[in-house]
Amino acid sequence: MYEEQGSLKHSIGYRMEYLLTLPETIDDPYLHVFLHGYSRIESQSPPVFYRRKWAESLNAPCLFLSDPVHRFSRKSACGWFLLGYDEIKHEVISLRNAIVKRLGIEGTVWHGPSSGGYAAVRLCMESGTGDLAFTVAPHNDPTNVPQWDEEISHISQASQLSAPIPLVNLAEKWSEVPDRLLYCLISEKDAHFAHKHLKPLLHGYNEFENVRAVVLRNGLGHGFISDADYSAQLESARQEWGCHRARTGTAIAGGDSL
Repeated sequence: MYEEQGSLKHSIGYRMEYLLTLPETIDDPYLHVFLHGYSRIESQSPPVFYRRKWAESLNAPCLFLSDPVHRFSRKSACGWFLLGYDEIKHEVISLRNAIVKRLGIEGTVWHGPSSGGYAAVRLCMESGTGDLAFTVAPHNDPTNVPQWDEEISHISQASQLSAPIPLVNLAEKWSEVPDRLLYCLISEKDAHFAHKHLKPLLHGYNEFENVRAVVLRNGLGHGFISDADYSAQLESARQEWGCHRARTGTAIAGGDSL
């Protein structure tokens, strides 16, 4: 396994740390990009890389991104990747494009739970290509979560803090690339986020054919999902994405299954 660790630097000093992993044999035609959600800062030290161990099973190129907020404030457990986002997003997309070109692969799967799901959907839009956003209970509006006031208080005075734009307000931008797909998972006991976030997101995007939502009958709450369910749903999402791309005439050969 080849590993490359580095950081994307903002002009005023913020750093988004990343880890790129490449298996000896690549069996997957896509780049998988992982953005983490709420971090338990009492036990996790930055950088934080979401599903780092599980991702080895993909035999795919994987890029893990750590929220710059954890280097800015050790009191913050969640930043929605908003710190310096308007500048750093271009660095993320440039890195993604360079990896795709270097490896000769097509397409990207953007993974993210909760606040990381919010960031994954936004970056999927920024990519300008027909990617897959594979999310677990994504936030629609960061300001409408119980932790918002506490978490934002740690970074509210920071320079170049991006506006927490609700995803429903970006529906027009989402529709610009018809062959992308948004696939949302939510656990059956995650009632608050289903009502406050997933429901308005689906309502705002209901005219589009490239949005899917799945309720997992797993007895779990917000953001929790077993590795087995994650793997199975990723496979389903890829199948849906492949069928959708076929309908829009942009299918990638050999890209329908893991």
